[in-house]
Amino acid sequence: MALFKKMFTTKPVDEQQNVPQQQSNKMSYKAWGHKCAGDVNGSSHALQPCLQSVYVNIRKAIEKDDDVQNRRKTEIQMDIADLEAKKDEINTYLKYEQEKLTNEETKIEKTKKEIEDVRRNPQKITGDKFVKVSFWIGAVIISLLTIYLFVFYSSAAFSAFFKDFTLLIQNGDIDDINIANSIFDSQALSKAFNEGTSELILILTIPAVFLGLGFLIHKFQEQKKNASYFKIAGLMAITFVFDAILAYEIVEKIYNAQNEIILGRVMTPMTVALAVKQINFWLIIFAGFVVYLIWGFVFTFVMDEYEKLDKVRYSIKISEQNIKDYKEECKDIKSKIKDLEIHKNTVEGSINKLKQKLSGVIIYFNDVKESINDFFTGWISYMKGTDRPQTEISTCTEIKDAFIASLQNNFTPVE
Repeated sequence: MALFKKMFTTKPVDEQQNVPQQQSNKMSYKAWGHKCAGDVNGSSHALQPCLQSVYVNIRKAIEKDDDVQNRRKTEIQMDIADLEAKKDEINTYLKYEQEKLTNEETKIEKTKKEIEDVRRNPQKITGDKFVKVSFWIGAVIISLLTIYLFVFYSSAAFSAFFKDFTLLIQNGDIDDINIANSIFDSQALSKAFNEGTSELILILTIPAVFLGLGFLIHKFQEQKKNASYFKIAGLMAITFVFDAILAYEIVEKIYNAQNEIILGRVMTPMTVALAVKQINFWLIIFAGFVVYLIWGFVFTFVMDEYEKLDKVRYSIKISEQNIKDYKEECKDIKSKIKDLEIHKNTVEGSINKLKQKLSGVIIYFNDVKESINDFFTGWISYMKGTDRPQTEISTCTEIKDAFIASLQNNFTPVE
């Protein structure tokens, strides 16, 4: 017991003389290890407490070395300053990204309000407060006129090309109602179907000719060139001639039927001069050509109103796409902010750890490991000098390695 007490109270030469040089420390711990091994005759049972004593001695020696502590604290303070600068840099980036996020979110709210304002007040885009009402009224009118023109031209075409006119006499006069029914046949489609497929196809497609001409007039009006007006005049002339031919054919058939009923035969053939004097001729012209012109004007008006509405829809569509882009940008910015905050927290954690080191004794594991290895080198030197078996040397080596591993796992660098 006295031997162990003497061994543990013996200090290495450097600590006793307060010599901090690394090489002197190596020599002193090596010599201390040789002396301790000699005191216990190299017993492996005594090695563990000897290593623990060395560890305690090392910590005390480093704690008392003001030069080492001051140097290490200066290094830590420099590391803290670097980390603080990095933290400030991160805060600058965070502030910049947060301002960007606020700006993008403001854009989203502003754009949403603009969309709502355009929906409530489309005249800001169109310049017309009643554009929706005008469009729908025009759309209803153009739909009804299209149906009318389809029925009229299919009936007129059937009467002109395929129908045989038979007139009735009531009270000695030709029945005017019967004449009107002969001109505008409500059963034109069914009768054309009974006549044959070709007749039905012709009756169905003739209205498309007039509607197509009306559409072309509208497209030429959009061009707003001098040549376009000549084209429009030409199309209107063609349409008038076509209507006049239909009217002439129908009037001629009515004229011949009237002569056959009254005189039993046709006295004089129908001529253009005679046709234009017939009320039915102009009735057909006005019921067809004039309505066709009205259809063209209304169609142009509806398309103009639709274009205004389309500007509203296009404006809203662009704004909605902008909102999507702003939201994507917000998503990217939030991701950057999250990464920056994680980085900032890591830096702050490192700063706090370094500040904790400054408040205590700064000891590094390598300090302890190196000195313990030096001590053990002296211990092994004694055992080899006394020809101890290799098995005992290996056992001591295992004890030393286990002790260092335990220190590393539980090492506290600051006291």
